[in-house]
Amino acid sequence: MNYESESESDLDERIEILKQKYLQRRIPVPDAPADDGGAVTSQLCSSRPGSADEDGSPEEMNVFCTETDVTLPSDLVRSWSSSLLNSRGKGAAAVHVYQEMLHIYEKLQAERLSQQVWAVQLCERERGLQQRETVFLQQQQCSVHRLRDQQEELRRVQNLQQQYQQEKSELEAALKQKTKENKRMKASLDSMKELNDSMKKQLNEVSEQNRKLECQSRKVQARLENLQRKYESFTTHRSRVTAYDPKPSKPEKPPSNKAAGKVAAHGPSLKLLVLLLDWLVEGQLMEVRDRPRPSPQERCARVLPMLVEQLHGAMEPSLSLLRCIYCCLLHLERSSQHAVLTSTLRRLGEEVSRGSRVSPLFKSSCLQTRFLSSLIIIRTISQVDVLAQAVEVLSGAVRTDEGQALFLEYQALPAVLALLRSGSPGLLAPSVAVLLQMSSESRMLSAFLDQCSSESFFRCASLFLRNPRVEPPLLEKMLMLLQKLSSIRKNKRLFEASSLHLLLQEMHRTCDRSQAFISMNLSSILLNLGMLTRS
Repeated sequence: MNYESESESDLDERIEILKQKYLQRRIPVPDAPADDGGAVTSQLCSSRPGSADEDGSPEEMNVFCTETDVTLPSDLVRSWSSSLLNSRGKGAAAVHVYQEMLHIYEKLQAERLSQQVWAVQLCERERGLQQRETVFLQQQQCSVHRLRDQQEELRRVQNLQQQYQQEKSELEAALKQKTKENKRMKASLDSMKELNDSMKKQLNEVSEQNRKLECQSRKVQARLENLQRKYESFTTHRSRVTAYDPKPSKPEKPPSNKAAGKVAAHGPSLKLLVLLLDWLVEGQLMEVRDRPRPSPQERCARVLPMLVEQLHGAMEPSLSLLRCIYCCLLHLERSSQHAVLTSTLRRLGEEVSRGSRVSPLFKSSCLQTRFLSSLIIIRTISQVDVLAQAVEVLSGAVRTDEGQALFLEYQALPAVLALLRSGSPGLLAPSVAVLLQMSSESRMLSAFLDQCSSESFFRCASLFLRNPRVEPPLLEKMLMLLQKLSSIRKNKRLFEASSLHLLLQEMHRTCDRSQAFISMNLSSILLNLGMLTRS
């Protein structure tokens, strides 16, 4: 087109058209019409590289590129500039239009460069995304391989578990079988132990029986010697009486059968009467004498068999006979003659506990008879059931003041202590009940505590407390008695001599605090002994 030959009106019209096109290009439309130069353009972009979202994701940007170059050709710019300069009267407007178009051209060049840079960046991002995708696919494949390996490992573990369960079941079955065999072997061993124990028991019984037979043999021999000595003493006494008799001796007539029966019936009674008279005469009427007299224990050993005969023959024995028998037992306990008269003592106990009467003596209606009979049984019998009945009689008797007075009069404490030392479970409870009843508040309490203040009682109490089979109620009763004894100052020496104070201290340290009564009694005893400070 020749811009020089155009008229001024045509130039103005042309400028207006260019302005319109410029204004249209500045508005972003999807399809822009082509200019007169035949340049077909498209919308470049809805947002430039600097206007992308903050996350910079290239997938969310809309990119539009031109199909042809939107810049003006340089020769057109030069020819247009020269024509504008040569125009008359239009210089200022042309210069203004030229400057605006030049400015537009520069912007388009800058936009083109920025789009090229953006395209390079997009290519680089695409390559980075492809690389990341490749790495991700590789990682995914590795994960798949690991998952397969884990599945294989899981199946292997399951197989091992199944194998383990199977082996466990087999081992449990084998263990049950072994347990059954062990139980059978244990049962066999227990039966063998029981058989062995029974055989040992039989052997011990046979040994005990042999020992008893030997003892009986020695006792029979000793009794024979005693009878010989009695016969000698009786012969001596008879010769002495005959020597002092002023009357001449007459020839003895053979006794008749009736008289012989009377003499045979009253023979033991006469012998007993002679021995008792000798005892009385030598003990009371003839105090001054040169030759030594027999001890009371020897005299009791001579008298006791005859007293048992009298007890056997009497339908209703008198209380004096029982008292004499019991006094003889007390004397015999202090000598060695007690072991020699074992058969006599056993016969005495059987006579008192059973006899030929309607009811035993320890079940008599007389309290003193019951009391003495029970003490005789305790000192002569070893059968637990008979001893338990005798102790029950004592326990019932000491509930009264008369029974407590008899307990002190006949010195029944050693008999009860002998039952405690035996350790028989059936005799511990009634024996401790007797002691507890005697230790109750009464006028006999002081005398009973004096009898308990002896070394034999404290040794027995120490043995009782060390018995592991003692129940807590029995322990409480014994501790109550010891608490009262600890309040007596002189008994501290007895506690120490029997090591009872150390045992009580250890019990106080290890006792169960829930048993408040036992703990309280232990604390009181140790406090009285000065081994515990008052808190």
